[in-house]
Amino acid sequence: MKKLIIAFLFFTVINHSLFAQGTVISDKGSYKKNYNEATLNVGDNEYDIALKYFLFAYKYDSTNANINFNVGFCYLKSASAKKHLAEKYLEKAILDVTKNYMEDAAGFKKAPIESYFYLGQAYHLDGKLDDAMKMYDTYESYVKPKDKEQHAIIQHYKTQVKNAKLILATPLNVTLHNLGDSVNSEYPDYSPVITADEQVLYYTTRRPSNIGGERSEEDGMYYEDIVVSYKDAKGIWSKPSSISPFINTGGNEATISLTPDGQTLIIYKDVGDGKSGDIYYSSFDGRDWTIPQRYGSNINTEYWERHACLSRDGQTLYFVSDRPGGLGGFDIYRCVKLPNGQWSLATNVGAPINTPYDEDGPFLGADGVTFYLSSNGDKSMGGFDIMFSIIDENGKFSEPFNMGSPINTTDDDVFYVATPDNKRFYLSSAHEYINKGDAHDKSFGDKDIYVGSVDLIKENPLALFRGRFTPGVCDSLPDDLSVIVTSVTNGEIVGTYRPQRRTGTFSVIIPPGSKYHFSYQQNGQELSSEEIFVPEDITYEEIQKAINLKPLKICPGSLITQDTTAPKIALNVLVLNNKRDKKPVSGADVKLVNKGSDDYAVKSDEDGHINGVALKAEKSYTLIASANGKSGKEVIFNTIGVKGAKIYDKTIYVEKNPEDEINFPLTITALNNKKLRQPVANATVKVTGTDGSLFEGTTDAKGKLAGINLSPETNYEINVTKDGVTNNAVVSTQHIRKSKAFEKVIYIQGTSETPDNSSFKDGCFTFHFKYNMNEVDESAPQYKQFIDSLVAIKNSGKKIVLNLNASASTVPTRKFKTNEELAKVRAKAALDKIKSSLKMRGVDDASITIASDTFKVDGPAYKGDYLENAIEYEKYQFIRACIAK
Repeated sequence: MKKLIIAFLFFTVINHSLFAQGTVISDKGSYKKNYNEATLNVGDNEYDIALKYFLFAYKYDSTNANINFNVGFCYLKSASAKKHLAEKYLEKAILDVTKNYMEDAAGFKKAPIESYFYLGQAYHLDGKLDDAMKMYDTYESYVKPKDKEQHAIIQHYKTQVKNAKLILATPLNVTLHNLGDSVNSEYPDYSPVITADEQVLYYTTRRPSNIGGERSEEDGMYYEDIVVSYKDAKGIWSKPSSISPFINTGGNEATISLTPDGQTLIIYKDVGDGKSGDIYYSSFDGRDWTIPQRYGSNINTEYWERHACLSRDGQTLYFVSDRPGGLGGFDIYRCVKLPNGQWSLATNVGAPINTPYDEDGPFLGADGVTFYLSSNGDKSMGGFDIMFSIIDENGKFSEPFNMGSPINTTDDDVFYVATPDNKRFYLSSAHEYINKGDAHDKSFGDKDIYVGSVDLIKENPLALFRGRFTPGVCDSLPDDLSVIVTSVTNGEIVGTYRPQRRTGTFSVIIPPGSKYHFSYQQNGQELSSEEIFVPEDITYEEIQKAINLKPLKICPGSLITQDTTAPKIALNVLVLNNKRDKKPVSGADVKLVNKGSDDYAVKSDEDGHINGVALKAEKSYTLIASANGKSGKEVIFNTIGVKGAKIYDKTIYVEKNPEDEINFPLTITALNNKKLRQPVANATVKVTGTDGSLFEGTTDAKGKLAGINLSPETNYEINVTKDGVTNNAVVSTQHIRKSKAFEKVIYIQGTSETPDNSSFKDGCFTFHFKYNMNEVDESAPQYKQFIDSLVAIKNSGKKIVLNLNASASTVPTRKFKTNEELAKVRAKAALDKIKSSLKMRGVDDASITIASDTFKVDGPAYKGDYLENAIEYEKYQFIRACIAK
């Protein structure tokens, strides 16, 4: 008697059952011989081979229920594209069933009672939910009351049918599109992983062109290889090529996960029997992918580890294993990186993620809290369904939420990867009915890769920096380029990024609430650098940047030496279709208008770029792009006050958006201080937007600078400098749906936007912090006065006795668990700084006593308005050290 299967056949990156193409299968010449051969293969779980022999037997006798049952059963165990064929055979099987089934008897004509159950599975798979429920009920009526295990299995499937009815009745507004025949083929193509900018796709394929060109003895299919495809300026994917000779071998290598920065690829390698593979990782070194390294014994075991993903900071690894001690068959586990660089012992993440059934396919979103997985538990509507859970600040998972239809079906849905904004996704599927009727979205083979969009999960509060190195004319991209990103707030290195050799692109995911220093380097030497400010209250922003390299050589065949002298002030332009799709537009007409001079007109290249347009100093410019009868919104900027060399990077669109009709003019007034309020002329002004925009100018005789046009849904940092003194402010157009004029008054001596940064009065040194900062500025004159006073106390023979008071505002912190912890960190950092400064003056720690220290969270209740009311909150973000009386 066939034993019931608790889950639908799960397709993984490893097991893809098709007809055994590499195994010699021939008709045995009689019903009995074919039947007996088939049952031997069923005993070895080789259902695709068994199916071939059962079909041979079926040719000799198609009337008996037994052969129909076996053909239907094997179809259910075959590849997803073939499962639907089981239905017609099992419908014949239930016409003649018996409780006394003889499984291995070729002459037996009747089918087993389990035929009702498997026909229920076939109906369930094909979306015939009422019919499926009837078959499950019929089968259950034959099951003895004391057989609790069988009743539990049936109830599980009934629950999934009920789920399917509810989910299919309310499909989501989701679009799914096949990536086309440049990516997909008649062979299995699956397990896609994508770079954050969606320009490079890595995936697994089983084609004759794979390394070695050999087939697996287990399933007769070609061994797996990892391939890469690139998206061009028109959004068309290239034909795949092997990722690297260091990764692909004659065995199985399959994609599992790609870190958000695109620098680490996690892969599955199976060098044995196809059921005992391990998890490996490879790093991109700027030239190629390194030889895969196997994760250690805390992760890989003698059991099956088949999927994994890393957190954005690389400190947590989630992976799948069927090792003993789990809640079900396959469970999701977690390891954290220890201070010594090793991985901790694996911990089962437990409920509600893991269930008594199988879980697989973990993927952690770029925000670090949206956790995607696939589950065959009671929340599925059939087979594995893709779900997501939110990880709270204490590391606890919320109840998983089913992502619904059409992302999920009544079959297995497993490999899902989301873009950084959580709005787009890539998955592999064998479903022929996706976008049925659309010729552009037909299925090309066994499994294809699709891209989709969904508005189900809120946008991530982060910025995606999309950079692109552009070589000089007739040059190729050097191998030794790198980008080092450092947090200006705390000095920590965020990461080192190496561009793709073919495209020159790289991506950096930046958390909000800080300023970041980008250093563009070649062979360790800095080519250029810049600072990017990401405000706290953003939803999701994309910042695009072109980094142009100086020409290195003379163009071949040219009699004229290439001019390697770049203009002192230059403009780089990226032309996109609109703010929604953000696709590069080739051949767009771009006009640069300089009042009082000739216009400059040029067409964008195939990647939508125009680079190295010479600009003049002390000029105002208007930039506009048009294509296919459409014109975008004008971009206005100027070069007033620019000294020396400078490159402007501008992104413009050929289509207007509704928000383009909304205007946000900004006027800045620079005054000397709050008391005298005298205008400050010729102050340098920089306005930097999270959309990558930069406006620079100088104030007039009245201290004013007008004509700055802000973009919708963008946060800006304003810097005003005069005679080496800089003050700043912030302004945001987020969530403003109608035109609004902004006016900002900025005081050069003493700011109106933030409290005085530091003071020393009555024996107390007070230092106010910007958001999430915890370091005291030891260069402040008031701090030096404070240290001088402490040294004087020591020199008089007395002991230094201090009272410490640290405060954090109610603005939520992202770097620390609680605001009180932030206050404690500030106090400790301040004390360490004081001790260090005193030690440099010859005062040791033994001469210092802390009489009291207090930590508090104070100020008005946070209303999500930090950008608008920073001054109110920053009054309560301070450290105060007082000399005890």
